[in-house]
Amino acid sequence: MNKKELTPAIATHPGELIKDELRERKMTQKQLSEETGIKESVLSETINAKRPVSINVATALEKVFGISVDFWMNLQSQYNIDTANIADRNTHKQTVSLTIPVSDRNLLQELAHKFGWVCML
Repeated sequence: MNKKELTPAIATHPGELIKDELRERKMTQKQLSEETGIKESVLSETINAKRPVSINVATALEKVFGISVDFWMNLQSQYNIDTANIADRNTHKQTVSLTIPVSDRNLLQELAHKFGWVCML
């Protein structure tokens, strides 16, 4: 398998898993903040993918959730790799020129809008 085959359509930030753990444990961010000593703003930014999972956050999550530091750090690393691969893939989009009969102009415009194509009529 090549890199292109292994790159997901979207990268999943570790914050998604934190959010899932909170939901399953019926915990609030405030409760997690109190148990870990991590500021609520830091947790919120991490959960909302505005901040990476740091080693300090991973260590605190391990203590509360029982999920290893290695797991959280590997998840963050994979997110970083996937994000870079997605960006790389998106910069190598293929350009194709084609001619479509005028009678299909409406269909062409709909397809162009749906798929983000550039249409020169």
